[in-house]
Amino acid sequence: MDPSNKTQKVLGIIGCGWLGTAVAAHFIQHNWIVKGTRRSAEKMAHLELLGVQPFKFELGTTALQQNFYEHLDLLLISIPPQLRANENNTFINHMKFLCKELQKALPENCQVIYTSSTGVYPNSGGPFSELSQWTADSERAQKLLTAEEAIAALPHKKTILRLAGLVGPDRDPVRSLSGRTHIAGGNKAANLIHQKDVVKLIWFLSKESDPAPIINGVFPQKIKKADFYKAKATQLNIPPPIFLEATQPLDRLIHSKVFLGFTYDQALL
Repeated sequence: MDPSNKTQKVLGIIGCGWLGTAVAAHFIQHNWIVKGTRRSAEKMAHLELLGVQPFKFELGTTALQQNFYEHLDLLLISIPPQLRANENNTFINHMKFLCKELQKALPENCQVIYTSSTGVYPNSGGPFSELSQWTADSERAQKLLTAEEAIAALPHKKTILRLAGLVGPDRDPVRSLSGRTHIAGGNKAANLIHQKDVVKLIWFLSKESDPAPIINGVFPQKIKKADFYKAKATQLNIPPPIFLEATQPLDRLIHSKVFLGFTYDQALL
């Protein structure tokens, strides 16, 4: 592609999985060229069928071809962190190495969106917004924050998108919880976001000239998990899960205070 004759914008997605493919489909519909990475040849073939230019990549294992980065207008990094208790710093080290590569390889004017997690916030307290002050209360939360810091150090226009629990096609947590009893945390807020709203949010950000550096992606609902999943199970006509602490005050509500102008479409009940 000759950049002087470039008429289409180009999106690169590192980690083009369940969420990334939905994002890719939306951008392709809007006449963007999309490049995406997967770890296996089989999944790369699936990307090609969707109209995505496929690249083989596994964080910390394989290097990305230089032509992946060429002419990118937007880079979406959507790599679910594999953070287990007492795990070493493998994920963090790999993210730091990737960010060093991005500093060298990314076009100067490329925008970066990194999908992080609302898991950065403490396990209780709140409400928490992007403007809240808090201290990480777990090793996992600290690692998530460290990965965010590596992204924040990039010299590009970037947004860290802290996503709540993802729901959507083939991903409805109430089905795996159905019929279970004695589940802890019934008074915790049901902080969730639908895949379609994440796609819409990323599309919205791609058009912002000066996007906020950190955004919480969470549907604006104020409801306990015990109440939400009972209502959801009733809606789906399946046995409801039974939670503990259901009568205690609402805890750990996560919301957004900085992203004015965006509206969520996908009601969760």
